[in-house]
Parts: sequence; structure tokens; C-alpha cells
Amino acid sequence: MARRTAWSPLGVTFQLLLLFRGLLLAMALVLMPAARLDLGLASAVAALTAETALAAAAWRTVLPRLRRSPLLCCLDGLLVYAVLAQGGVYGEFFLLTVITSGVAGVLYPWRRAVPVCLAQIALCCLAMAAEPAPGADALVGLPAFYPLTACAGALLRRVLDQWAQAEEERRRIETAVAAAAERTRLAREMHDSLAKTLQGMVLSASALPVWIRTSPDRAERDARHLVSALETATREARGLIADLREEAYGLPLPLAVRQVVAAWSRDSRITAYADLADAAGAMDAPSIVRYEVVSVLKEALANVERHAGADAVRVRLRCGAGRLELTVRDDGKGFAPPPDGALHLLAREGHYGLVGMAERARRVGGLLTVDSAPGEGTTVTMELPWSGAPADARTFWDAAEPALPAAGGPPAGERR
Repeated sequence: MARRTAWSPLGVTFQLLLLFRGLLLAMALVLMPAARLDLGLASAVAALTAETALAAAAWRTVLPRLRRSPLLCCLDGLLVYAVLAQGGVYGEFFLLTVITSGVAGVLYPWRRAVPVCLAQIALCCLAMAAEPAPGADALVGLPAFYPLTACAGALLRRVLDQWAQAEEERRRIETAVAAAAERTRLAREMHDSLAKTLQGMVLSASALPVWIRTSPDRAERDARHLVSALETATREARGLIADLREEAYGLPLPLAVRQVVAAWSRDSRITAYADLADAAGAMDAPSIVRYEVVSVLKEALANVERHAGADAVRVRLRCGAGRLELTVRDDGKGFAPPPDGALHLLAREGHYGLVGMAERARRVGGLLTVDSAPGEGTTVTMELPWSGAPADARTFWDAAEPALPAAGGPPAGERR
């Protein structure tokens, strides 16, 4: 409870009231003639100053206890009365005494704030009785400051409550919108990846009996492709389930890339280097861009683990010159990609990973290219237009845990 109160608007308001009282106390001491500061007044002022400073320093502990017990607020009123009795009701110290009633109005409902106000009115009248007979205006006007200040505190509390309700409603709406967006995203993912894979499997399976009768070799080849497509569908289904628990999608893009590469390197036991030296401008990438870039990265790394036989991988994210670029380069065995970048031709052979990555790039207005040759490793590059403002690299390096070196290490395109 104390921790929740510490970060609430109520806690900030309590601090501000204490700060205001300290300011009034300092102003009263400056404006008061030095001759009036005798031992009794100095002791009362020192005690009130110490109490205010202690409450301000330990407000996370003080505030919850004060809310539970209005008696503590009355005790504060007694300490304030000591200053009022020594410094005079009509002097510089009167205004700081009303802060206690203001605190009561903020912290308590009326049935608990009224006793605090009445106690302060009684103490004020007692202090006035010890001085020359006041005029009728002072006799009525000065005590009236306490309930008026409590009313102001109560109004402030109402504003804080309304703000809290509005904030809760905003969070509820944001949660509902996020849930709807997540459902839409999962539906799109199932349609664009899993559903297409399953559709291709259905077409292949429907033609399989014909090929068994007419061309056993073609039937055997299609059966192997069907098994590969089934593995892809299983992986895509698992990926959709894993996405529901993936924390990287909620991070700024450079940190998400760093985390994904670190986790993949740890799990696959393949050396990986994340080069993020020029990635600071991607800190504010929108969620759709962040999601597709991270998904392409994960799929590219999965392909390296399954097919490349690589010893090292270099992942580079850079942002500048009007574009955002993700590069995944490995030193594996490579392959012969389709001519002219026609990655869709890979689907005929049951290789849907690169096809899905290209579709993800196009979804955010980008382009996926694959540069590879047998024995020369593979470089997968995703480029998309980018208009984000440059940012200081420290904005994410200071926040990131040192999971991987930012750059350096052996180039991924060279074998050792």
C-alpha cells in the first residue's frame, strides 16, 4: 500500500503541501524582525521545521499512516499552535497554520476532516484570547480560513479522484484496443502464413494420388515437399503461440533486436554479433514496423539454425538516409536463390520461410532481398522507407543490458 501511495497523485500533492508550508515558514522568518525571535519562538519554529522536513523525507511511510489516523493530523495542529502562540495570531505565521486543514481536506472525507478543522479553530481562538482583544472581523475571519482551506483540499481531492477514474478508464480502453489489435494481428498472421501453408498442403495432397499412379518419382518428391510444408505449418503454429508470450515485441526496436539475437545465440549455440551502432534512430519505430522487423529477424535466424550450418552470424540494424535496414549475414553453406529475386518460386519446393519474410517486408512498404551462393554464406536484407528523427545512441545503450557486443567479432561471411 505504501508503494502504491508513493507514486500516486495524492502522494505528490502531499509533498507539495509540505513544500508550501516550508516556503511559508521561511518567508515568515525572513519578514519577521530579528528582535521578536526569542527562545520560545525559535524552539517552536525549529520543532515545526524538523517535523515538516521529516514528513517530506519519509512521506512514503508517513502518508499511509496519516491517512489511517486523523489524530496524527490533530497532533500536527498542536505543533502549529505552538508556533502561532509564540509568534502571534496576527503575525507572519498564521498562513502556514492553515496547511494542516488543507492536508485534512485532501486526505480525509468530511466526517474525518471536520474534527481537524474544529480543533484548529479552537486552538486559534485560544491563541487570540492571549492577545489584545481582536476586532469582530478578525474574530470571525481568521478561524474561517481553516474550513475554507479544508474545502479547497476536498475539491483538490475530488479532482484527483476524477483524474484517477479517467486514467483507469483510459487504461481499460487501451487494454481493450490492444486486445482487439492482437486478435486482428493473429487472424492476419494465420491467414497470411499458416492458412496459406495449409492451403498449399491441401493442393499437394489432393494431387498426390494421381502422381502415385502416373509418376512415382514426382509423387515421392511431392511427398517430401508435403512433409516439409507440414513442418513449416507446425513451426508457424508454434510461432503464433509463442508470439503471445514474446516480450521483445514490446521493446524499442534496437533493444528487441539485441534481445532476440542474444536469446537465439544462447539457445542455438551459434556465435552471433548484433551491430546496433547506427540503430538509435529506430527507437521510436511504430509497433507494426517493430513487429514485422522482429518477426523477419526471428525467421531468418531460424533458417540459419535449420539449414545454413553456420559458425557465426552478424545481425546489423541501421537507420539513416531515409531508410531502415536489417541485415542477417551468416557464413554457412549458402544456396542458389531464384533468379531476379523471385522468392515466390521457393514455395513450389515447400520453402515458405523466405516467402513469408518477403510478405512481411512488403506489408510495411519494404523489400526483402537474399544474396547467397553455394559455399558463400547467405545475406538476408530487409529495407523499408524511414522518416524517423535521428536519436542519441545513449538513449538505448544506457538502458540495455550487455547481452552481446554491439559490434565487432569475426565477419559472418568469412569462415575460420
